[in-house]
Amino acid sequence: MKERALIDRRNSSGDPPPNGRPLGEVFKEIVGHLAEIVRSEMRLVTLELKQELVELKGAAISIAVGNVLLIYGGLFLLLGVVYALSTIWPAWVAALAVGGALAMIGAIVLNAGIRRLKHPKRK
Repeated sequence: MKERALIDRRNSSGDPPPNGRPLGEVFKEIVGHLAEIVRSEMRLVTLELKQELVELKGAAISIAVGNVLLIYGGLFLLLGVVYALSTIWPAWVAALAVGGALAMIGAIVLNAGIRRLKHPKRK
């Protein structure tokens, strides 16, 4: 009985637990595993982002090409309006009329955008 009490006192005095591993070593191992988990999650996130970028690359190229084509199409439509008006007016007057109309529309849209930035709608 006395031996049992002696063994119990030894274990409570900072000796290693009965399984042979000190508590500090267990905590170090836990921290090491947590760090490894965090690094693995970071690698996983990086790989997922790279995969999404590869998948979205084709869509981004299509959008860019579509925008360029729309701009050129709009320019040719405006050129057609100038040519159509040049049958009625001299070509320079037709070009001035189309350019003036575009400048006025652009100024109105720009002014509306600036107003929205200065006074956003509150929800």
